[in-house]
Amino acid sequence: MRTCPSGMLEFYFQQLGILVSIVKQHIRNYLSDIFALVDSFWNPSSTIQITIIDLVEQIAIALDGEFKNHLPVLLPIMLQIFDQDRSEKRSPTLKVLQALVVFGTNIEEYMHLVIPVVVKLFEKPDVPLQLRKSAVQTIGQMSKKVNFSDHASRIIHPLARVLAMPYMDLKIAAMDTLCALVFQLGSDYAIFIPMINKVNKFLATFNTFDIFY
Repeated sequence: MRTCPSGMLEFYFQQLGILVSIVKQHIRNYLSDIFALVDSFWNPSSTIQITIIDLVEQIAIALDGEFKNHLPVLLPIMLQIFDQDRSEKRSPTLKVLQALVVFGTNIEEYMHLVIPVVVKLFEKPDVPLQLRKSAVQTIGQMSKKVNFSDHASRIIHPLARVLAMPYMDLKIAAMDTLCALVFQLGSDYAIFIPMINKVNKFLATFNTFDIFY
């Protein structure tokens, strides 16, 4: 892979991902070599970036809880994509959002790094609407695997600001994510109800806290 024509790299990364999905946890002995390859070819503007993230996802699935040991190296460079991705469809950024969900409980202790960049993504007005919607949905999906109790305020206040925006698709995604947070937080969500109702007329007659019960 280090000496092959650049046009073959994506194919080899795809095959490596397939190999990891087959041998699963037995890939452990080769991880240092694989991550060295990832580091060598990691480039947010590269056409193979999505394939490399696919490989990382397969490693996360194969290792399960053991994957957490590798996040201190992988997570920072993955989160850099949020600022560095300038592609038209922002496909690498969308792929990182998907990967965050795949990582599951492994990223729970890194929420202080993850939440700010995801929240920034769905609040920025110059970000494509579909990408902002995906970022909101990512929070909802992660809430099914990760405990957000210590970070609720840093998530719900930005979602409240989204509800005040004129984009219906984005507002619906924010409502779905808020409902997911209700189920996780339970009675701890109650302190946010007045704020949510205040910014959204729909919620003035539909108390989201009732969903929990």
